[in-house]
Amino acid sequence: MKEIETDDSSYEASEDEDDSDSDLEDNPLDDGDSDLNSWHSEDLGQELESDEESPTIYPQYNDKAKFGDLKFEVSMMFKSKKHFMHATRDYTIQLGRNILFTKNENVRVRAVCKAEGCPWVVYCARSKQDESWQIKTLVHNHICPRRRKNRTATQQWIQSKLVPKLRKHPTMRHREVYEWFVKRCNVNLNSTCITRALKAARKVVEGDEVAQYGLIWDYANELLTSNSGSTVQVGVIPMPEGPPQFERFYVCLDACKKGFKVGCRPMIGLDGTFLKTLHGGQILTACAQDANNHIFVSDLGNYNDNKLCIISDMQKDLAVKEVMPMAQHRFCVWHMWWNFSKQWGSTELKDLVWECARSRTRNEFERNMKRVKVINEQAWQYLEKWSKEAWSKAYFSEDPKNDNICNNACESFNAKIKHERTKPILTLAEEVRRIIMKSMVDNKLKLSTYQGILPPVQQSRLEAMTKLSSRWSPQWCGDDKEELFEVHGWPTNMVVDLGKHTCTCRFWQLTGMACMHAISAIQDKNGKRTEEYCHELLTMEAYKRTYCFNVNPVKGQDLWEKTSSPAPVLLPIKPKPGRPTKKRRKDKGEQPVGSSTNMKWKYNPIRCMYCGEVGHNKRSYEPNTNNEVQSQSPPPPLVQPQPAVEVNQPGGTPPMQNTQLPVQDLQGAKRGRPPKLHVIKSKARSNASTQSPVAISAEALKGTTSATAKKMQPS
Repeated sequence: MKEIETDDSSYEASEDEDDSDSDLEDNPLDDGDSDLNSWHSEDLGQELESDEESPTIYPQYNDKAKFGDLKFEVSMMFKSKKHFMHATRDYTIQLGRNILFTKNENVRVRAVCKAEGCPWVVYCARSKQDESWQIKTLVHNHICPRRRKNRTATQQWIQSKLVPKLRKHPTMRHREVYEWFVKRCNVNLNSTCITRALKAARKVVEGDEVAQYGLIWDYANELLTSNSGSTVQVGVIPMPEGPPQFERFYVCLDACKKGFKVGCRPMIGLDGTFLKTLHGGQILTACAQDANNHIFVSDLGNYNDNKLCIISDMQKDLAVKEVMPMAQHRFCVWHMWWNFSKQWGSTELKDLVWECARSRTRNEFERNMKRVKVINEQAWQYLEKWSKEAWSKAYFSEDPKNDNICNNACESFNAKIKHERTKPILTLAEEVRRIIMKSMVDNKLKLSTYQGILPPVQQSRLEAMTKLSSRWSPQWCGDDKEELFEVHGWPTNMVVDLGKHTCTCRFWQLTGMACMHAISAIQDKNGKRTEEYCHELLTMEAYKRTYCFNVNPVKGQDLWEKTSSPAPVLLPIKPKPGRPTKKRRKDKGEQPVGSSTNMKWKYNPIRCMYCGEVGHNKRSYEPNTNNEVQSQSPPPPLVQPQPAVEVNQPGGTPPMQNTQLPVQDLQGAKRGRPPKLHVIKSKARSNASTQSPVAISAEALKGTTSATAKKMQPS
């Protein structure tokens, strides 16, 4: 059988997968004792006497037959009534016909075709000798056409076929399930039926979400038994009446504790991500990095040294200073830059934030901060309010030997367990434990035959630094130990001390790896290899010490020892309407900007032409919302008086007086910009001569726009 590789995003089916796949067959009554070679008889192979009658051998229904090869025949035997009805359901779905059980009794069952006039019928009855059932009557012929919609394909039937499939491909989705049944069974299923069957099948495969909280104490005891030395804590809230309420669950395996302490750099990233279950919650992780920059899951409780460094995503609720006052605390610059970009979208300012964070000397940091202040002083004040030791390399401590300014290790681990976050708590805990166990084994075997002082990642970084060192010229200062060098180059000279492993650029002190200035001095000295000047936590020896421990296996749930602790429960919640959300809500800056050829059209914000504010237009303008403006100046009149317009009529008739028009619904009119000047021009033009001048008073032109005044001027 060809194996199918699946990832967390999609399920890819293979063309030849289902040719030998027999997981469509439902064997609810198979006891597994069908091997004919598992027993021996003394009479086996002996000839029967002439007066003995040979026993009648009836055909047995084959549960293991592949869907599409199911067969019924007269006198076929079944184990029970339930067995016969399951087989009849599969057989009729294979034929593509709808059937009806006209008789369903304890001793007999009859099924007929639903189509009018179709003679197909099957009749099965219980045997008198034993509890087996046998087909007595079978009419094979179907004169009705095949139907792709089959009422026999119920939710329970779909669930029974999906359970073995989900064990192999746990990421199958609704559309993939529909297409799989069409391809294998040639049946169209109802969308709602697939959704409910898929949910029920996942519950069988992954476990009941509510029931697993009651087994939390048993699982904790099993972890402590199989992995002695681990830290497992279950937090509950005692209730005055009833069982305790679940609060939290903490696990740190013994192999992770020891591996981090003996081989990893003392820097831990903290991050949390939301669970996509009905009751929700969060999973918090602590991730470090080994000598080869691999992710290593650890915890905080086993490193009580002031050299420990914590990096997080600027969460307000982290009590690092209260719990670990001697530990250093860094912020993830990416999150800081993202919050900065929401207020100041200038590309130059956003790039300067990264330059300030990457500055390794304080002079360089101050120069970049001055550039920010020149461009925007408010942006400079925003950066100044954050502690420099938390986000700039210029103020980082030199103890962790890790100059990371982003919490990428935790973000990568959260992305790795994206699919597991949809599962119940114990299934999630077991999946994470298996991921940790597998990653430790893989990393241990990956470099088991590697020969070198530094791991591959650190070796490649050192080679890149070696290429850059050719641009620098070292000069020995003449000390007795031959350790002090002045390295000349652009933009400034550097001082390197090979004995103290320091350089004025501070790259060596922050990372533990020799910088390009130090490498040029080491090569000029020609005493040792460059790899020997790297920190001990970056070597292969530290890498091997990290993975000399292993995570022990854990028994299945049915074999756990029952504890006497009361099972915690969850508070009942009301499910939210609609489909549960699986993806996080993205900000505006994370939305796609368009296709590969065209940018997405971006509309300008709506602005009111009366008040100038953003968010509404003149139709929804309400001056009552702007109380400050109304309190300072009185509201304008509803209708301003209109000046009279005199028009000379031919024949010496008296001029017409055009007064203001009557206004209706004055109470419903909106205050704001005054209405335009109303002038009846059509009647005046029809009665006036082309040579007659039109007299317009100055008061009429006062307060009108230039376009209106131009129209009122005589031609």
